[in-house]
Amino acid sequence: MEYLPGLTVEKFERLFAERFPEMASALWLRRPGGEAILDLGRTTTNEFGSDDSGGRGDSFRRAHERSSVKATGMSNLLELATGLTGVDRLPAGFRLLDVLGGSGTLVRVTRELPQWRTDRDWILTGDVAPEMAAQAFDYGLPAVRQPAQFLLCHDDAFDAVLVAYGAHHIPVEERNGCYAEAQRVLRPGGRLVVHDFETGTPMAHWFEQIVDAYSPTGHQYTHFTATDFEKDLTAAGFTDVRTVRVYDPITITADDAASARNRMLWYVRNAYGLTPPDGPTTDEEVLNWVEHLVTTCLRYTKDDFASLEAVPEQVRSAGTLTVYETDEGFRAELPRIAYVAVAVNADPAA
Repeated sequence: MEYLPGLTVEKFERLFAERFPEMASALWLRRPGGEAILDLGRTTTNEFGSDDSGGRGDSFRRAHERSSVKATGMSNLLELATGLTGVDRLPAGFRLLDVLGGSGTLVRVTRELPQWRTDRDWILTGDVAPEMAAQAFDYGLPAVRQPAQFLLCHDDAFDAVLVAYGAHHIPVEERNGCYAEAQRVLRPGGRLVVHDFETGTPMAHWFEQIVDAYSPTGHQYTHFTATDFEKDLTAAGFTDVRTVRVYDPITITADDAASARNRMLWYVRNAYGLTPPDGPTTDEEVLNWVEHLVTTCLRYTKDDFASLEAVPEQVRSAGTLTVYETDEGFRAELPRIAYVAVAVNADPAA
């Protein structure tokens, strides 16, 4: 069976073990039932397949070639998952599974941020889309193709599991199965962090009203309510469940304000696969259209930011896409507030 494009399971296992010996023992690619699960995935619609096949994966991966766009939020999630502010005190052998890791954006962010940079491979990128996992692997990152509901990893293999940037894609009726799988691969005392955008918030409206209407794949997914995480994670057997709201902006820096604004709007267009309804238009018209969508739909109030630190005053005042000058140049910042749960895998011996 072809596991990744051009790679059988056998060849992938061999290459992975050669490149990432410290992480190889976590994989369980021959888990009974795994082959059938992966084959089933080939017969279903792949939202992140190629643009030519009706997906939006090519444009999404193009948007995320610059991994730093989500650095603020990803750094916050790493702090929640590790309980640390950087890798200096990361225990030897610590491993984190990024369940919805796409093309490895989180790992690439850790290589750009001084506080998270290390020579050791401690994050495994997972994704069900072959194209996503293949690109992460091509980047030289430890990556595995697997669904969130059936992880191809051994029991007790990780100290932390992150389910982020797409948790709403997991069907509601399958989320408890995802939590059970996270619990299975977590060591006792390990942390599960689940990230999404809460129902009724500007980001949820953005997906429901804009991405669903203008993306080629639509976006009919159910976001999370204020009680979902605590109820479901507690029922799954996790302890110390808490929820926090995390500032998770998109940021892009350029030499001048116009370039920062344009690069941000192209990012938004590509990341969400947005296509104007009236057919091809000029680049300027496309950017103006995207800007109108963003500034009318994706807008926060000062009250929304009240409990969050490190939100620039320019962004607090505008509440939406903002371009302002910094010491590094001009920054375009698109505010987003994520809804995040942190839970601990109970130690059965305790």
